[in-house]
Amino acid sequence: MTAAGHVLWLEECGPEAAPLVGGKALGLGHLVRQGHRVPPGFAVTTAAYSEALAGGGRPARVGDRLAAEIAAAYRRLGGDAGVPVAVRSSATAEDTAEASFAGQQDTYLWVRGAEAVAGHVERCWASLFTDRAVAYRARLGIGDDEVAMGVVVQAMVPAEAAGVLLTLDPLTGDRSQVTIEAAYGLGTAVVEGEVTPDRFAVDKVTMELRSRSVGEKAFAYRFDPAAGRVGRVEVPKAQRARPCLDDAEVVELAGLGKRVEQALGAPQDLEWAAAPPAAPGTRPGAAGGRELWLLQARPETVWSRRPRQAVVPPGTSTMDRMLGYLGRPGAPGPAEPD
Repeated sequence: MTAAGHVLWLEECGPEAAPLVGGKALGLGHLVRQGHRVPPGFAVTTAAYSEALAGGGRPARVGDRLAAEIAAAYRRLGGDAGVPVAVRSSATAEDTAEASFAGQQDTYLWVRGAEAVAGHVERCWASLFTDRAVAYRARLGIGDDEVAMGVVVQAMVPAEAAGVLLTLDPLTGDRSQVTIEAAYGLGTAVVEGEVTPDRFAVDKVTMELRSRSVGEKAFAYRFDPAAGRVGRVEVPKAQRARPCLDDAEVVELAGLGKRVEQALGAPQDLEWAAAPPAAPGTRPGAAGGRELWLLQARPETVWSRRPRQAVVPPGTSTMDRMLGYLGRPGAPGPAEPD
């Protein structure tokens, strides 16, 4: 933590720091400590948010002292060279096993300059009180005074492809599968459901590809140097017809998801990106020299909260259970869900 105490680096965001950094930073801290490739970054703590609120109400503003801390941390990320960063909301009730808060608060991409970073920290704070965020908390019975906002600032990954990964089948809850959705460019189009992505299913035990579906992927979000911001661009038709990941990358991603799930002890919902190597000599990824980055980790909150169903009804013999697993005729069928 910095001397003034309002910035924590991601590697410092362990369980004991959860009230200070919020769910998103906590998930990233887990990934860093597991040794995964995660963009470097830091968290502006909830203490900074609380102090800003106490000093002048809403909307909360970044004061001089905090602005200096943010500027110093941004310089360590390469701010003197104008490194682009993502500025992401990280509320204390966010990305937990009880509530994902996915899409409820704001994320800003390709932000440059210490002053702009501080301004976008303020925008993340303000996003805690949008109508959408307030309504979501009300539905979950979480009061406004029960949540505080941390903010994650991370170096941008120049993604050629990106998307989401679930360590189960989102349609059936099957935990023997890793499911990957992918599209060209930044992951915005996949996360927001704006394109039909490529979908891959990988067997979690054998690591074999169970299925592949190539989506339309009609457009992508990419940084536009001329405009100085992220923009939406059309994907050439020939490219749309091809998967944006090759099989080796899919299997490598599935392996990453499996290891994260094993380390954290529950099914996970991950965001990832595939990008060219950042520097000469950097270890290449599985295919084409691309590196696979993990951008976010949160517990899966739909199927993980449901009780697992028995494969065969209780009270059957061991042989009946074996036949049930094998699907042999005459064996008891799977138990009906409640």
